[in-house]
Amino acid sequence: MLLNQWIREKDHKKNFFLLLWHSFFFMLTINLLDKDTILPGMLSKMGAGEILIGLLSVITIGLPKFSQIFFGLVLQNKPTRKKHLLEGFSIRISSLLAIAYVLWLYYLFRISSAQAITLIMSLFFVYSLAAAYTSVGIIDMAPRALFRHTLKRFYSLKQVGNGIGIILAIMLVRPVLKMFPFPFNYSLLHILGGLSLVISTLAIIGLKEKIIVTKARFTIKTYLRFVYQELRTNKSLLFLSLIVNSEGLFLSIIPFFTTLAISKFAVNARLISSLFMWKILGVLVSSIFLTAKRNYDYFKVLAANIFISILAPVILIIFANHVAIYKVVFFMVGVFNSFYRITFEGLLVEISNDKNRATYASVLGSSNVSTFIIPLVSGGMIKALGYNVTFIFSAVILAFTIIFMLKLRELIKPAIAQ
Repeated sequence: MLLNQWIREKDHKKNFFLLLWHSFFFMLTINLLDKDTILPGMLSKMGAGEILIGLLSVITIGLPKFSQIFFGLVLQNKPTRKKHLLEGFSIRISSLLAIAYVLWLYYLFRISSAQAITLIMSLFFVYSLAAAYTSVGIIDMAPRALFRHTLKRFYSLKQVGNGIGIILAIMLVRPVLKMFPFPFNYSLLHILGGLSLVISTLAIIGLKEKIIVTKARFTIKTYLRFVYQELRTNKSLLFLSLIVNSEGLFLSIIPFFTTLAISKFAVNARLISSLFMWKILGVLVSSIFLTAKRNYDYFKVLAANIFISILAPVILIIFANHVAIYKVVFFMVGVFNSFYRITFEGLLVEISNDKNRATYASVLGSSNVSTFIIPLVSGGMIKALGYNVTFIFSAVILAFTIIFMLKLRELIKPAIAQ
């Protein structure tokens, strides 16, 4: 049984603004420290190979998703989300500023490359755990703080705000990488990312959320039993989990697009900033498109993402020696990232309610084992068999996502028909 304290109209308007504020500066941070281009480029410049880049992907992509099951257990039994979000974002801010300090020490030759990489990986491990903690809460925050009928408008406007933040990220990243020497330029990017996350976190403080008190509290045993039961009996959750796993595979191999470009054309600030810019342009264009579309169909957006995830690695197999092709591929990656966020959040809202949304978010994250395994497997495959075999294998596996999408569409299409 749940006891609900519903938000008021004036709180809703304030929350709407604050959540857009948070999203803008949060996405600015994410783009300043892009895990597909900026971070792999930084570690490659420090001497990291494919295995270490794979480990970075496990830490920054797989770990947050896999560990969501434990944080979902913590948050499911909490009546509010704000306090826990503030704790998680504080840890993330501290981690980014600590990484900036490590890079500064490396710049001053106070520590070796191996020491710097070890410290950076360790700090990203802490950052990613905090990311898992905050992601469960932030996904659940919008439905708690806003009226349900305004959610699609909120997600669309959030994409516009993200687009503006993307433009600002481009204006910051390119000159920072080109004007300052390595690794001082990356240290400065982490400082800017930390400051942006501070501003983003300030918005959380003012939020008024719906209070939901659960009388029956989960234990670890009952929670794991609940997760198993939900995946076994809730077909919508099962197929959405399979889709998230498949798309997680594509997310896991994107950093290797960057390492392939580096292996062909050598690592430099111009190459990394160019790949970053084209990825960000993809996010921006797709955000504008979805905002203009307004009443878009989640499944059409998902179908476009599946097409991109299959086509992108195939294009690189055929045209790997043409630098211009990487611009096209990273534009597609940007579109994928934008579409991925909005389809995941939208479909999650459709199959859940206030009682189980945080739990479902954690189930989807923790069941996404592909992002925890594939990066290291891909790194090993690339080292042993090369990029072509690895990318072909990925494209074949990603094709199965079509089946999962059609099954999910049969189950919940009537509920989201416009």
